[in-house]
Amino acid sequence: MKKLLFVFVFIFGILGYANAQVSAGINLQSSETFVTIGTNPDNQLFGEARIGTGGDIGLELMGGYNIVQKQDVNFYLGLGLGLDDDRNNGRDEDDDFYLAIPFGLLVKPFAKDNFGIVLEAAPIFASDSGDYFRAGFGFKYTFR
Repeated sequence: MKKLLFVFVFIFGILGYANAQVSAGINLQSSETFVTIGTNPDNQLFGEARIGTGGDIGLELMGGYNIVQKQDVNFYLGLGLGLDDDRNNGRDEDDDFYLAIPFGLLVKPFAKDNFGIVLEAAPIFASDSGDYFRAGFGFKYTFR
């Protein structure tokens, strides 16, 4: 419980410190569905907090770097730290920590680029459940 409290305090600290617009979205990944909130994804460096909604609640913090930034598409590479006890096969003794290396595209198909489609994949290196690869798509809206 202390770990989860620390992660929530860390998330709100990052979002409070960031002087940028806020983005919100949903990512439908092969491992679970994430509800996301983060900083402006059009910045060179951006951050995102993800709450997993499948089974037990999971939490992931991701920092990203836009390698390619264009008017209608961004290609990014990131690093994420996560906490998920849904993959312990019914055992709740330990939380499953994992490291994610997400890479993806944010495609903005409309002239008003507040709305975007996210295509993302990531190798996951987990402490208890074993390593795996996830991929999926999502939607993101940036409040400006």
